[in-house]
Amino acid sequence: KAVVSTQSTGDMEITGALKSGKLSEVGAKTISHVNNVAKLKERLESIQKGLPWIESLDVTVDLKIPADELKSIISDNFKQEMLFYKQNQVGVQQSIARLHSMGIATARPEDYFAEMVKSDDHMRKVKEKLVSKQLVMERTEKVSKMRKMKKLGKKVQQEVLKKRADDKKAMLDSVKRVRKGHQPDDDFEINTEPEPSTSQKGGGINRKRKAKDAKYGSGGKKKFARKNTAESYKDVSSFSSRIHSKPKRSAKNDKRMGNKSQRPGKSKRAGMKNKQASRK
Repeated sequence: KAVVSTQSTGDMEITGALKSGKLSEVGAKTISHVNNVAKLKERLESIQKGLPWIESLDVTVDLKIPADELKSIISDNFKQEMLFYKQNQVGVQQSIARLHSMGIATARPEDYFAEMVKSDDHMRKVKEKLVSKQLVMERTEKVSKMRKMKKLGKKVQQEVLKKRADDKKAMLDSVKRVRKGHQPDDDFEINTEPEPSTSQKGGGINRKRKAKDAKYGSGGKKKFARKNTAESYKDVSSFSSRIHSKPKRSAKNDKRMGNKSQRPGKSKRAGMKNKQASRK
C-alpha cells in the first residue's frame, strides 16, 4: 500500500495523526495497482509493425543453466559478466548462420569504398599533423638516447683513463722499489740480472759478441770516456815520432804534387813569355 498524507504537520498534531514519528492511516489516501492483461496485449498489437527478421535481427538464446549454478551466478558479478558474454557469443553465431542461409554477406569486400564524412583536405591535414607529431617524438627520443650514450661514453672514458693512470703509478712505484733494492711485488716482476746469450747457454763462446765488446766496449759509462786525465796526460809511452809526427812538406814527399815540378813564379813566367815573343 502507498500512503499519501493530505494533512499538514500542525493538523496532524491536533488530530493525533502523528504518533511516535509515524503517520497513521487516518486521513490517508490509498493507491491500488491494476494488471489488465487484455489491455496490455491490445496495446502491444497496436504498436507491432510485423517487420521481417532482417529488419529487427532479434535473437533469443537459452543456455539452459541448472538451478544450483544459477543461484551462485546471481551473487557473483564476474560469473554474470561471463554468462552475458557466452549468451552474446551464441546469439551472434546463430545470427551469422541465419544470414548466410538467407544469402546475405556478413563481411566487407576488399574493393569496398565508402564515402567519408570528412573531406580529403581535412584528412590530409590530420595526417600531416600526426606525421609531424610522430617525427618530433622520434627526434626527441633520439636526442635523449644520444645524451644518455654520451654520458655513458664519458663515464667509460674516465674509468679507462683512471685505470691507466693507476697502472702507470703502480709500475713506477715498483720500479723505484727495485732500484732501491727492495723485492718487487708478485704482480710486477723485474729481472735485474742479464740473461745469458744463446751461445752462453750452450756453453760456447760468442765470438761475434766478443769482437764487438773489444771494439765498442761492453757497456758502462760512455760519457767522458775519451777525456784526458792527469795520468794519461803524463803518459807518453805510446808516442812514436815516426807515426805521430808530421812530415815536412816538399815536392819529393808531397803526395798532392806527386812527381810534378813546381810551377815558376809570376816574374819568371812573364820573362819566359817575353823571350818567346822576341824570338818570333
